[in-house]
Amino acid sequence: MARRPKGSVPSLQLHKPSGRARVTINGRDHWLGKWGSPEAQEAYRRLINEFLATGRISPDRERSRLAQQVVDPPVGPTAHQASSESAPPPTSITIAEVLGLYLEHCTTYYRTADGKRRTSTYGNALQAARALRSFDGLPAKDFGPRKLMHIRDAEAATGRARVGCNKLVKAIRRVFRWAEAHEYVPMGLHHALMTVEPLLPGRTTAHELPPILPVDDAVVEMTLPHVAPIVADMVRFQRLTGTRPGEVCGLRPVDIDREGDVWTWRPTDHKNAWRKKARVIMIGPKAQAILRGYLVRPAVDYCFSPAESERQRSKVRRLARESPLTPSQRARKPKANGRRRPRDHYDNASYRRAISRGVVALNKARLAEDPKATLIEDWAPNRLRHTAGTEVRKKFGLEAAQVVLGHAQADVTQIYAEADMELAAEVVRKIG
Repeated sequence: MARRPKGSVPSLQLHKPSGRARVTINGRDHWLGKWGSPEAQEAYRRLINEFLATGRISPDRERSRLAQQVVDPPVGPTAHQASSESAPPPTSITIAEVLGLYLEHCTTYYRTADGKRRTSTYGNALQAARALRSFDGLPAKDFGPRKLMHIRDAEAATGRARVGCNKLVKAIRRVFRWAEAHEYVPMGLHHALMTVEPLLPGRTTAHELPPILPVDDAVVEMTLPHVAPIVADMVRFQRLTGTRPGEVCGLRPVDIDREGDVWTWRPTDHKNAWRKKARVIMIGPKAQAILRGYLVRPAVDYCFSPAESERQRSKVRRLARESPLTPSQRARKPKANGRRRPRDHYDNASYRRAISRGVVALNKARLAEDPKATLIEDWAPNRLRHTAGTEVRKKFGLEAAQVVLGHAQADVTQIYAEADMELAAEVVRKIG
């Protein structure tokens, strides 16, 4: 059996004959219970934390050493000094080991309110781990502001946007804040990293991301014939309600209260669910008309399903088929290990890709009709939220847009709802 690399953290192993979990620390096996059980995972974490906190001394050996000091304490005027000198040396845990422990923490801590999915903060932690890869062997206590600035500037030099560079710096700080709280690094290291200032607009070589602007309704209407009918209904529904793309993807009949002329929708999984904040979305008559056909299903099923969309597409292709199916084709069943099956609901990425494919098909059709036609710019579903917010603000004011979009503060709404320039021009005409 290959030896564990020097300096690495002992891993949790399966003892196949007994089906138990074990970890070997300094040549001694520690049996932790049934493999895969929460008790075994908790016992493993406790042992590893003790192992690292005692300077890589086996927890049992450390307890024996401390017990021996109590039985036979040092004597003489330098007893305190002798005791201090015999204490374990400061931990030399490496950045790679800190990241391993931190990512294990993130897998259970940064999850949605229902515990089924990981949040975006887990993805940020993975980005921090990738950025710190060149420092894997460095003792974590030796990582400082200059090395953090080096990572930030290197990312900017490779083409990362300014906002992305600042976001990465925050993710790396979060790693060391956690490590400091668990006493894996000296106190004050996180405070030192806080001295690294964020990149400011116009004062860095990192490029700026283009602003997210509303998408024209005419562009949306031209795109819809080139996407699947279910995706088209998702777009129309999001445009009318001003919801986030992820909220539309997670819509279920059980979350909708259909009493009254205006329905109320309370998503269980939304951006601020971890803050215990309620999210209430109003569904008006036009949006209700789109949604009614998707409510005839089990209450806990998702309304908009890629699997259902694929079945509809296959049915259309089957009806358009000119030659009849052969007996072998009729008897054919899907392979158990075939290509990946469609999921039961869309997510942000698949919803975005479905729209992008529609834009590509739209441009292809426009060029086939007129080779000199202007191409339609690709657009993302989050721009529909900006369009809805801008319309509400223009007709009913900033406070109404804030309520519809579900923002706690009006200054956030101003980012999503563009100011009505026509109103400003009319005011200037009268007073200027």
